[in-house]
Amino acid sequence: MSKYILLIDDDALLVKSLAFTLTQNGYRAMTATSAHEGLTLIDQDPPDLVLLDIGLPDLDGLTVLRQIQKERATPVIFLTARRRELDEVLGLELGAEDYITKPYNEDVLLARIKTVLRRNERPDDWVEDKPDGRLVVGDIAIDPAAHIVTLRGQPVDLAPKAFELLRVLALNSGQVMSLNELLEQVWGAEFMGEPQVVYVHIRWLREKLEDDASQPKRIVTVRGVGYKLLP
Repeated sequence: MSKYILLIDDDALLVKSLAFTLTQNGYRAMTATSAHEGLTLIDQDPPDLVLLDIGLPDLDGLTVLRQIQKERATPVIFLTARRRELDEVLGLELGAEDYITKPYNEDVLLARIKTVLRRNERPDDWVEDKPDGRLVVGDIAIDPAAHIVTLRGQPVDLAPKAFELLRVLALNSGQVMSLNELLEQVWGAEFMGEPQVVYVHIRWLREKLEDDASQPKRIVTVRGVGYKLLP
């Protein structure tokens, strides 16, 4: 089934052009030219992703993001035209998945959309988001706020980066994460090209979480691609 993307932007020309581009690339696209119209559409037909302009005429994009987050976990990519707006987004860190500045490169935006959708797509029976913020994948439970991991109810002591690596794998449970994706999300862009740091931390996680680290069944290698976490 095609992923459904809602574009909320008051620039009529951009809306029309981008909706056409999204449709041509296999997405189902809907558009809104105001915040209130966009929020109504989200309630009526929740999208898989929202592309959200910050400078809307009726409500600013940050307020819209807060309202979306109250009701659902829909990922949002901000579209911003001015550097000041971008600084505000980065400073508030309200939880948008990504941002892109206008005028945007079409290929870059499509790549960002694909990444965010993949990051947020996981089988419902493989990972469970608990009301208290915990992530549960099979017999592994992760509490990001308390920085605690348990295996079959017993606490597991993990170093900070190993904990973050496990959290990222859990958020994408069942999905293959490439070395570059793990490096970028856990260590940052400055570690790109240094896959050995991932290898070492995967080995440490397996020693802590697998019944037999030499034959892993939870943190699985997909040869030539990366790793995925299974229940």
